[in-house]
Amino acid sequence: MPCEKPLLSIIVPVYKVENYLQKCIDSILAQTFTDFELILVEDGSPDGCPALCDAAAAKDARIRVLHQKNGGLSAARNAGLDVARGEWIGFVDSDDYIAPEMYETLYKAVQSTGADLALCDYAAVDEAGIPCLPPYTGLAQRIFTGRELLKKATNTMAQPAWNKLYRRVIFAQLRYPEGKLNEDIFVLPEVCLNTKKAVVVPKELYYYVQRGSSIMNGSKTLRHFDAAEAAQRYWNCLVENEVYDALANAAKFTMGSVSRVYRQLPTALRKAPRSQEMLRMQFDVVDRTRQYCTVPAGLWLQSLLLRLFPREYMWLRNIKGWGELKIA
Repeated sequence: MPCEKPLLSIIVPVYKVENYLQKCIDSILAQTFTDFELILVEDGSPDGCPALCDAAAAKDARIRVLHQKNGGLSAARNAGLDVARGEWIGFVDSDDYIAPEMYETLYKAVQSTGADLALCDYAAVDEAGIPCLPPYTGLAQRIFTGRELLKKATNTMAQPAWNKLYRRVIFAQLRYPEGKLNEDIFVLPEVCLNTKKAVVVPKELYYYVQRGSSIMNGSKTLRHFDAAEAAQRYWNCLVENEVYDALANAAKFTMGSVSRVYRQLPTALRKAPRSQEMLRMQFDVVDRTRQYCTVPAGLWLQSLLLRLFPREYMWLRNIKGWGELKIA
């Protein structure tokens, strides 16, 4: 019989991952930490995923399946949060998989430190499990207050929802924004502010599968400016909480988020109202940052150039060694 009050609720949104789902489920069921419920939120998937979810639940009493009309990743995570019974929350994306010791390691870390949040390194791998991206710089510091972690929110270890163990209270009044891409970054400021203490586990315990058909690897559309909107929200959160020493980095992050999408848009979409609004927004953020702290001259000049002369900006940034500051 399933435990009525499992210690951990693991939420897995499921949509069009028929070729990956079983490996994901198997990696969770193989956890050395066993006091969990696995909530599979089947988000109206048109392939064989609904049957796979039901078959898995029939074999293991710890698995619960929610079938719902397609609403996207945020809606699926929110549905899982609404029914989760655990004191702790974890997320796994259904095309990824995790190391057998992941949740035991993270739970021991929060228990030994009294933290509300634990986060681990992850490995970006191809569909065969072979590393496909160069190593990134993780968080060197081991213990953070929530406010300190907020300053590090642009770090690639801090951003994802899925390499973490959360005390449930963090999500008591917090849900993911439905209909948005980059939903992790949208809620990250609130996650940090709802956290008293966070602990970093410098081990690769999560395997982030890079597949060409994933939502973030397709051609760029105006929707991908959601990343820039999330970055702006992060900048606003820093201002509201008077965390001024992280503002310059947040401004760079915002400008880079706009630049990255704009450069990959079809030419016609660069003239769309949302594109123009994003060009204005990124410069406004960089320019306003100067009210609170020193902004590198190179950042301000590149931001201004992107705002006023985007074609020239794109041409210049392709010149090797151009500028003192390389924007993403």
